[in-house]
Amino acid sequence: MSLWIALVLVLGGCFAAEDGPSDAVDVLRSEVEFVEDAGLEGSASIDSLTWWPLLPQPGFGETAEVEGVFVAVFRNVGEATVWVRYDLRFFDQEEFLIDAFIPIGQPVVLSAGEARRVEGDFLIRTDDPRDFERLALMRLVARIRHPE
Repeated sequence: MSLWIALVLVLGGCFAAEDGPSDAVDVLRSEVEFVEDAGLEGSASIDSLTWWPLLPQPGFGETAEVEGVFVAVFRNVGEATVWVRYDLRFFDQEEFLIDAFIPIGQPVVLSAGEARRVEGDFLIRTDDPRDFERLALMRLVARIRHPE
């Protein structure tokens, strides 16, 4: 998987520049939002979060798709074991939702003080292929819960 991520970084860098008069570089931003059970406020954090979309592909019918990879490092900074369930939400430059994706391998179970790296693929689907040109933000929404 590390080789795949390195390849994505190299290829992603080739397409990072915008062909406009400003020659500005588009920056893909990341945000994290926590939704916590009572008593677990502030018990988890994200040490790092990165994502790389690949080139858009034609989908079925009028749907367009873009695949990509993400890597996040969750940390339990509390004193109790927690479950973390999360989804990835993709927004355009004006912060309108393009699509949401729920990665596999959940929940992430974190013991007190434990850090865990999660990585995987994502898929964004849209009816308007121009959305991929405006893609600007991935928000990871993490729900922190007591183990069931």
